[in-house]
Amino acid sequence: MVTLGWETYSFGADVFGATAFLLTLVGSARCDFIKFTSVDGTFTDHFGVWRYGQWAFLSNGQQAWLYEGCFPYADSVVIDSKWKAARAFDAMVLIGGLLFFMMSAFSACLGKRTYTRPNGIVGVCLLLLSLFSGLTLLVLDSNLCKNNVLLGELFQFLFNDQCELSTGANCFISATVFWFAAALCSLSASRSKSEENDEVEGGLTESLIQGEP
Repeated sequence: MVTLGWETYSFGADVFGATAFLLTLVGSARCDFIKFTSVDGTFTDHFGVWRYGQWAFLSNGQQAWLYEGCFPYADSVVIDSKWKAARAFDAMVLIGGLLFFMMSAFSACLGKRTYTRPNGIVGVCLLLLSLFSGLTLLVLDSNLCKNNVLLGELFQFLFNDQCELSTGANCFISATVFWFAAALCSLSASRSKSEENDEVEGGLTESLIQGEP
């Protein structure tokens, strides 16, 4: 049976963690966490945790363009408790992910033999990031999804009552899985490192005993 060294597990945690962090960044920056599709299927409106997609007509006097951009929510939009909670979890994942990314880069620069990070503690923190990333989906039970007043501004379209997952939400779902995989790798690295240290200490003790007259 092939046993992986703790460096391999630690590298896996770095890769999975970096992927999860990038997915979280993309999901947070986009304004299409959820979407509403018109009843006739001809139009789709997108909304993010922090911003929403809005159609705008731009003109230079001679030509006109239809542009969909990301805009912050107006103060008139009621952000309920679940929406606020989703934003808080999103922010915590971004901050925690940034700290992990910086720590991984620091470890890579110095070398894992020179700087040994506490993989056990890091693994627990990564599990929390996985949980927080999943809890961002609380927004699906908020006003954004169930009582979206911005849909009423598009009088020419009739929308379905139920929102659907869009690219941003799928990024967060994928990030949740990658955070969990990174946590498992980090915890495995901690266990493997502990076993390696026990073997080294056991070998030294045996050598000392054999060396006694």
